[in-house]
Amino acid sequence: MSPLHSIDFCPICGGGLCGIRICGVDEEGASDRFARTGSDAPHGMVVCDECDAIWLEPDLTTAHQYPDVEDARCPICGLSLWGNNSRWATSEDVAALGWEFAVNPDLDAASDEEIA
Repeated sequence: MSPLHSIDFCPICGGGLCGIRICGVDEEGASDRFARTGSDAPHGMVVCDECDAIWLEPDLTTAHQYPDVEDARCPICGLSLWGNNSRWATSEDVAALGWEFAVNPDLDAASDEEIA
C-alpha cells in the first residue's frame, strides 16, 4: 500500500514517495517497550515506499538511514517497521505529530478510508 500522506518524492532513489508513517500504535505491552527505549508515545517518521530510506523528521534534507533488510525495525522504539504497531499515518496522526505543514496534498492517497 502507498502512503496516505507524503511530503515529496524520494531524493535518494528518485522513484518512491516519502510518506509519513506512525509507529507505536495498537500493540499490547507497548508502554513497557517504550519505557525501555525512551519513547513514551506513538511517534512519526518519513519512510520512502520504494527504497525504505527513513528520516526522523519531515525534512528530506536531514540525514537518513536504512532499516535492516531482513528485519526492518523502527529506529526510535525498535518495534517492527511493518508490523501491527506501525501504519501509514492518517490525517489525524499527521495532525497529532504536528507535521501538517510538510504534507504535499498533490501526493496524497485518495482518502484515509484506504487504510489496510
